[in-house]
Amino acid sequence: MKAIVLFFAGMFLTIALTAQTSWVRINQVGYLPKDVKVAVLISTDNVLPDFSFNRGYGVPPVLASAMIVTPDFSLINAKTGKAVFRGKGKTADAAYWGLRSAYRLDFSSVQAEGTYYIEVAGVRSPQFSIGANVYEGSSDFLLNYLRAQRCGDNPITGICHQNDGVIVHHPTRSGEFIDLVGGWHDANDRLKYTTTTNSAVYHMMLAYHQAKDKSIFKDKFGADGRPGSNGIPDILDEIRWGLEWLVKMNPAPKEFYNQVADNRGDRIPPTQFDNVRGPGPGRPAYFLTGEPQQVRTMMNRTTGVASSAGKFASCFALGAELFKELDPAFSKKMQERAEPAYDYAMERPGNTQTTNITSPYFYEEDNWIDDVELAAATFYLLTKDSVWRARGAYWGELEPINPLWVHGFARHYQFYPFVNLGHHLMAQSNDETTSKKFTDLMRRGLQLVRDRAGNDPFMQGVPYVWCSNFAVIGAASFAHQYREISGDRSFEEMEAALRDWIFGCNPWGYSFVGGFPIGGTVSTSTVRAAHTGGLVDGPMDREWHQTLWGVRQVDIKEDPLAPFQMGPAVYHLHSYGTNEPVIDGTCYLIYHLSIMEQRGKE
Repeated sequence: MKAIVLFFAGMFLTIALTAQTSWVRINQVGYLPKDVKVAVLISTDNVLPDFSFNRGYGVPPVLASAMIVTPDFSLINAKTGKAVFRGKGKTADAAYWGLRSAYRLDFSSVQAEGTYYIEVAGVRSPQFSIGANVYEGSSDFLLNYLRAQRCGDNPITGICHQNDGVIVHHPTRSGEFIDLVGGWHDANDRLKYTTTTNSAVYHMMLAYHQAKDKSIFKDKFGADGRPGSNGIPDILDEIRWGLEWLVKMNPAPKEFYNQVADNRGDRIPPTQFDNVRGPGPGRPAYFLTGEPQQVRTMMNRTTGVASSAGKFASCFALGAELFKELDPAFSKKMQERAEPAYDYAMERPGNTQTTNITSPYFYEEDNWIDDVELAAATFYLLTKDSVWRARGAYWGELEPINPLWVHGFARHYQFYPFVNLGHHLMAQSNDETTSKKFTDLMRRGLQLVRDRAGNDPFMQGVPYVWCSNFAVIGAASFAHQYREISGDRSFEEMEAALRDWIFGCNPWGYSFVGGFPIGGTVSTSTVRAAHTGGLVDGPMDREWHQTLWGVRQVDIKEDPLAPFQMGPAVYHLHSYGTNEPVIDGTCYLIYHLSIMEQRGKE
């Protein structure tokens, strides 16, 4: 008897001293009552059903291996401590992430509002809510990041970069000063690009334009980004901030500037080295040449202007509509620029890439057809003119599916902005043939993503490119748009899984948004005031990440996230490749969260 007691005492001591081996991942924001709701159990061990510890003590190996198919799980009401639902996990491919067990735990049938947690295999999930208001205020929360990224003047760092910029690469005006103060710092490096600014602004405008109940957008800040009401929804204040800078970047017909600054000099406002002539005021303003641009030894692969000019056209067209009554004079400025921007894109088709100097990294956008499709589709959305419908259909058919989804890999921003957003607008056409054609293209694209996910525990089929999170939330929004237009619910679970991935239902268990949800497990480097509300780049292909300049590669034995770094992608808190917030991805998420808020109110 004494020997038996000592055996069990030693066994439990061993268990107590062993690190955690199983985790339940959830959407930390919560779930709408009628959402698809699936948590994910992952483990570095074989998970045995109905056992609190799972190392096979007293269980023959043959029997243990036969018992790992469907572990039971319970959904517990956190207030009463009672189980309100019991289910069985669905086996997923754990080996894909270098794990031994993985299960999808579906509790979608539970719609009662409340606070819950999941118990399975001896582990408990964090608490989460089911409720109609779980996303309330979320899209406005992300605006905190945009306000903090304002260039020229913002509530976090104050005045900065008042001498942007000095023209470069212009055939006759290089060296002249041009007022390009404003816009947003793209990310931590404080550069400014029309590529990402246009995409960011468009997504915020689309969120506001499509919202049936615009009361979800509040007015708690003034036009200067400081607290205080000004009678205008905060999202419109931020949209205008971006649009005013874009108007500056297109001061005359066929005169566009694509980028301000190029990574040289002091990054910290308000001091900035002159990147053209040495120390002093002014940062370079890159003229949109439509030709390859070289700075020192760095040469990009620009072939035309259409990718940039097309983005300008889309933003100006939708911006003119949004401000038509609020500020007719400002609306007119954009209206006067919209079609000429499209015409210039047609005159000089091809892609424009950004440039850099202190590192090999720049936005390597190679496709441009999606940008002119979106421009034509936006004109069609606003005018219902069959000429624009024909143009949108023509361009959309030339790039039926985003190349990222087709090829499964891309260089940095190679197939930007990650989804063919124009398809969604064309699919809304009153013309039955056009609507059917583009609805089918949306379905085909989503099916590629779903097929690539296979039996991934997180149903994540978006490639792990640099800035994968932006592509993930873009695909989630695309799936929602498809479901709304077609009524086909085939991709509803994948849509939920992609959204949940952003908010903690991922191998690492982190929400990828700075400071959101409050009280959640968010990245420690994104809780600073300047990063609050920003969506970080996200997990990245392991081999690619190992090549990044200036990133300390952590020995797997020292990595606190080591159990989750054995799959196709890695996520590091210290790496700009995975944990840097950026304006465009944040605005993609603002768009998606506005959808979720709307659904909650409905």
